[in-house]
Amino acid sequence: MKLRNLLLRLLLGAVCLLVFNEFIVYYLVLLECQWPTKPLPVNGLEPVKVMLLSDTHLLGPIHGHWFDRLRREWQMHRAFQSAMTLFQPEAVFLLGDVFDEGNWVNQKEFDSYVDRFRKLFHTPTGTQLHSIVGNHDIGFHYATHPYLVHRFQKNFNNTGVSLTSIRGVNFVSINSIAMEGDGCQLCETAEKELRAVSTIFKCGRGIGQCKNVPKLEEYSRPVVLQHFPMYRDSDKVCEEHDTPEVKLYRERWEVISKESTDLIGELLNPRLAFSGHSHNYCHVVKNRLGIEEYTLASFSWRNKNNPSFILAQISPKEHTVSRCQMPVESTIITIYLVGSIVLVITSLLRLGGFLAQLRIFSHGRREYKKLTK
Repeated sequence: MKLRNLLLRLLLGAVCLLVFNEFIVYYLVLLECQWPTKPLPVNGLEPVKVMLLSDTHLLGPIHGHWFDRLRREWQMHRAFQSAMTLFQPEAVFLLGDVFDEGNWVNQKEFDSYVDRFRKLFHTPTGTQLHSIVGNHDIGFHYATHPYLVHRFQKNFNNTGVSLTSIRGVNFVSINSIAMEGDGCQLCETAEKELRAVSTIFKCGRGIGQCKNVPKLEEYSRPVVLQHFPMYRDSDKVCEEHDTPEVKLYRERWEVISKESTDLIGELLNPRLAFSGHSHNYCHVVKNRLGIEEYTLASFSWRNKNNPSFILAQISPKEHTVSRCQMPVESTIITIYLVGSIVLVITSLLRLGGFLAQLRIFSHGRREYKKLTK
């Protein structure tokens, strides 16, 4: 009976260790993060609460191992859903590379990809979810195809340049793959859309011919959202960064080109930018356009030992930003190792005590039999 109790205690300890590391730890770590200071309302419009993340890289059937996929997707699911519960943002923007093999899989596999994504990152009623396209979703510029662009567009409605306005805050999502400027159909379409959005902002200021041009709810300089960062030489210009090694960036590979950066600045005159792609966090106080830019770390533990995301409160005139750290992978592994060792040692000690009692009992029985003969 005591051995059975010992096994039950060992099982209970293992379950508690599992529940802590796979459920509770996400809430404990994320509780250390808070919404940044609230900007003042503008014309009676409250600031918009936004959560931003990037590079989820859901593993595919070609290079993704089933256990790696299961582990990483569970981690991202718990982190995301815990954040939804704790922070309840009004809008969530995923800044590209939703998938890891989106440009390689066939249609059936892509449909399965989309279903998994919607289950892992479902949002409650009242929270908008916007997914921006990245190079792992449709391929780099030299490798993409209209078919790949179309199927991402069909499911996420975002493969060019689009404008999303929420209470006077204007978000412009840009397809970095289409910012090559070489005259290809994808690039020409994106530039045309960019100029159309530029016209909307000019008309918001009362400039130009504005007949049949959509009207802004409230004019404010836009917030640019894209997968590739604006042009910069490296992360040396970052006020804050967590890259383990600072390397030089190549135009059109790690960042968009100088020309595309300048074109966005000329046409949109943005006030703030968010990007991803590098898998590392970087905060630039003044980028090439002279505006603040945040490059987000990857949301996946497969790419980052210490993933993070951003909470921002944005009004038509101001913004405040808070970076939220997620559980550190090495810390979770350490907790598992230490917890397992403690469970084994305490179990062995209890087992040793049980065996000692069993020996004493057996010895007593033998002595009793000798006396009764």
